[in-house]
Amino acid sequence: MKNPKPGNREPNPERVVPRFLLTAFSCLLLISVVAGFIFYYHQKQMMNRTIREQGRGILSSYVSQTRDSIEKGQRKTFQLVMDNIAQLEGVTATTLYPREGLMNYRSGLVTVGLPFVHDQKGGLVNPNLDLYEKTRGMFLRKDWHLVGRFDSAAGRAHLAKVQGRSCAECHYVLDKNLRFDAQNRAEMLDARVAHFYERIPVEDKCTVCHTYWHTGETAGVLGVTIDKTAFLERTAESTRQLIYILLAIATVVLLVTYLIATMYRRILITRRQLADKSDRLAGLLNNSGQGFLSFGPDLAVEPEYSRECVTFFGREVAEKSVAALLFPEDSEEQARFGANIERIVQTADEFQRDILLSLMPKELYLNNRYLDIAYRLLDAGRLMLIITDITEQRRLEARVAEEQIRLRFIVAAVTESAELFEVLDDYRNFRESTLPRLLAAPDEQLAAGLAEIYRQVHTFKGLFGQLEFIHLPRRLHQYESALNRLRRDLAKKEPDRALLEKEQELADQALAQELAVLRETLGDSFFARRGHLSLTPEQAEMLERLADRLLQAKGPALDSEETMEMLRRIKRLRYVSFSDLLSGHAKTAGRLAERLEKELAPVEVEDNGVRVAPEIYGPFTKSLVHLFRNAVDHGIESPEERLEQGKAEEGHLRCRTFMEDDRIIVEIDDDGRGLDVEAIRRKGVAMGRFTPEQGAALDEASLRLLIFEDEFSTKEEVSELSGRGVGLAAVRTETERLGGRIEVDSTLGQGTRFKFILPYLESSPQHAA
Repeated sequence: MKNPKPGNREPNPERVVPRFLLTAFSCLLLISVVAGFIFYYHQKQMMNRTIREQGRGILSSYVSQTRDSIEKGQRKTFQLVMDNIAQLEGVTATTLYPREGLMNYRSGLVTVGLPFVHDQKGGLVNPNLDLYEKTRGMFLRKDWHLVGRFDSAAGRAHLAKVQGRSCAECHYVLDKNLRFDAQNRAEMLDARVAHFYERIPVEDKCTVCHTYWHTGETAGVLGVTIDKTAFLERTAESTRQLIYILLAIATVVLLVTYLIATMYRRILITRRQLADKSDRLAGLLNNSGQGFLSFGPDLAVEPEYSRECVTFFGREVAEKSVAALLFPEDSEEQARFGANIERIVQTADEFQRDILLSLMPKELYLNNRYLDIAYRLLDAGRLMLIITDITEQRRLEARVAEEQIRLRFIVAAVTESAELFEVLDDYRNFRESTLPRLLAAPDEQLAAGLAEIYRQVHTFKGLFGQLEFIHLPRRLHQYESALNRLRRDLAKKEPDRALLEKEQELADQALAQELAVLRETLGDSFFARRGHLSLTPEQAEMLERLADRLLQAKGPALDSEETMEMLRRIKRLRYVSFSDLLSGHAKTAGRLAERLEKELAPVEVEDNGVRVAPEIYGPFTKSLVHLFRNAVDHGIESPEERLEQGKAEEGHLRCRTFMEDDRIIVEIDDDGRGLDVEAIRRKGVAMGRFTPEQGAALDEASLRLLIFEDEFSTKEEVSELSGRGVGLAAVRTETERLGGRIEVDSTLGQGTRFKFILPYLESSPQHAA
């Protein structure tokens, strides 16, 4: 096997899964770390805000009650206020710092006004106890109203004793770094506790007793200390919940990544196998693994040829016509081959001869083999064929293509799971309810039932094809053929209803086979997680308010305008935008264009905010799959045809939905071939819908609407995509079921616009009736 060229090396399949998972894990880790930091910062800010609000509230209550007790001169009441405030949830202590800044009041401790002392380890020592016992809590300095603590005789004596040492060495001192705001408040948030302070200014009435005070000075500072433990625990709990959520998301992402990586690995392995086998095949062919033969203008094979030719053609080839060998059952192709060889031999111009040789058949399927044919011009008008067996290569390519189709099917199921389960539910309802009911009708009513079955089967064929189902659309195509036979038998009064039951059983088997592929790849959990309704926070809050109102019988009555409007809004919670109902068709159109080798710009879908009940308009939008498929199959031309007509290579398909006078208008237009009105007129006459005279009298608008009639199609051949004249009839049926109508505007060579005018319904037409 040759070494791959630099720059074209494919990934090692054995490393694909680890690399995918490592990349996904790295991205998830980065996102989680960033999200964690942001969440932690946000939680911390919220916690501090809550603590501030609670601390300031408690402090305000503390200050208010303290002022009241001081004004009444009730010293013990003040001590009781401190102790009561300290009993509040989260509060660990309340304190008072006089104007000197030394703490002499603290909740839970008796005091006669002497500053508290701390030992070397920081423990509190209360010097008030003995004096409090002796004076029964009524001790006061004799000169308390004349001078401050430091200016009193006792204060000066104490200062002389400590010889200039800082008060903080022995006492609890108010932090000098506190910055009080305009409201005389300050705060300090530590790791585990939060301190809140309020400075009490001297008022005029204070100077009556404290004669040395001056109005506006600081009388003292009240403090409240709050334990942050409960807040920190709540923050930690929120953080844990976030981690659980991130872990769940990461698990899902890594699982999906693993599935995608596994499928990609399988494709790489298959591609590598294809490359390996192609190389081995090339090696064998380089060692006489090819068929070589030569012939002259008479097309007779010369006696010298390789033995591989006998293997390829299944017989000896000497003197046999090479045309008959290559095309044993096609006399017209034999004659064409002989004429082309004669033209090549007689052409003297080498350039023209090379062009003619390039137009010769390059590949044939013969005797269950794919043969590659290469032509070499020899002397004297002789040619040599080099025949290579490429059967294995084609099989491998088909296997890769099958894997790609399977992958597209799985990806479509994952990305369009809501549509998938909705179509499966509709199909199950058709299988278990609609079909038995229609088949149970007597023979005289069976024709209408068969027409309805035909339309629904045709619609399901389009919808399952849209979802990239592999076998079921082809099976449903055969189902349609069986329906046609049954309808013909019905005309002969010989209907065989068992035929439909057999076809339905085959369709069910095809569906089971498709679903088994999904279960094998995605697991049963994929089917367990079906679509669910999501509510915005505002909608959830609205439902909660309504529930409270109904449970408590409070607020406006149920028949009030406010409540009725709320109920109307709740009723529309399940409404979806019209573009959501059509998004699958847009993707189908793009895939179909690629399959038909047509250039199609991304389909434009515009809904202008129109939201509808999916259970009402869903059948109509599903039927539009036929219109989108027909637009691509019939309407949009090939790139070459568009260039010849002066159009851009890319075709355009647009869908626009809007409201007009309480009606929903759906416009679907393309810039393709347009409708050939005269061809429609001729087809109508040929089908016996009207006489030539009646057809001549019909206007173009009426003729265009004929394409929506049952079994009306201008296409001569029936394919899996179109040609039965059923799809657009289903569109008309669903339009009329809604009470709507259709208008068609088309210009030959320029395009077609379909306009559906539908009433805006909030309940199904049966209920509305």
